[in-house]
This record gives sequence, C-alpha cells and structure tokens, in this order.
Amino acid sequence: MNPFTRQNLENWAADYANSDRIRRFSPATREFAAALLTEFVVAACAKRAVEPDDLQDADVKQALLSNVARMQLPASARAEAPALCADFLAALEEEGRLANGRVLGAFVRALGPAFEEASGGKQKPITNPGSKLGRNDPCPCGSGQKFKKCCMK
Repeated sequence: MNPFTRQNLENWAADYANSDRIRRFSPATREFAAALLTEFVVAACAKRAVEPDDLQDADVKQALLSNVARMQLPASARAEAPALCADFLAALEEEGRLANGRVLGAFVRALGPAFEEASGGKQKPITNPGSKLGRNDPCPCGSGQKFKKCCMK
C-alpha cells in the first residue's frame, strides 16, 4: 500500500473518531476508535493490495476476524468493535468516500458472533462429524459382515 493511501485511511479513521457519530459508543470504545478503525481499514485494503473503493466482503471479514480480533482492547470496546466498524463503513459511504459502505457495514455487523469467537482466544474443540462405529455395525469396507468379524481384528 502506498503511503498516500495509508495516510488517507488514517485521516478517515481520525475524522470519524472525532465526529458526533462516535457518541453512540461507550467511552472505552471512543478512546480506541481511531486505532481500531485504522487497523481495520488498512488491513482490509492490504489483504489484496487494493484501494478502499475495491473492498469486498472477504477483505473486511479477514480484517475484522484476524487483525481487529487480535488487538488488545477492553471488554466493552471489544464487544462494540463490529458495530463500530460497520458504522464507520456506512459513514464513509455517506461522505462519498466508499461506494458500497452500507452493504459492507451490514456484512461486518453480521460477523459479530464470529468476531466474539475469534477474539475470545479460545479455540473450538475439534469434533468428528460422523457417529462412532459400533462393533455390531456393518463394516465400512463393504464386505457385508459385521465390523467385529471383519476389520476390527
């Protein structure tokens, strides 16, 4: 990403963080808004090395679920991060800086549960999708015999 684009994105985030729209969010979120939004939009553009007008769903998803989820934020700011990013994208569209900001914002808002899971630090346990094979079930090799008489040995 060229320095001019990065500077533009930082300015957009700072403008939003100093606007009246930010009053909807908690004080902790307001404190970290400029840094969070800068990280979000820079990471989204850097994923495919595109300008903000070329952002797609996959770009903002990756930025939110990996970059923003790894940021060290207070719990109240972490809970409001998807809503903040969504409102920021919508504000960019209203200002004429981003063509599809509301659509991307709605997508980011829908990623809220996935963001909570990604930012929680806990990984989901790995489970096998199929049921366990019992001794008296038909053998999976296709022989027609019971599993205990065929492949279990």
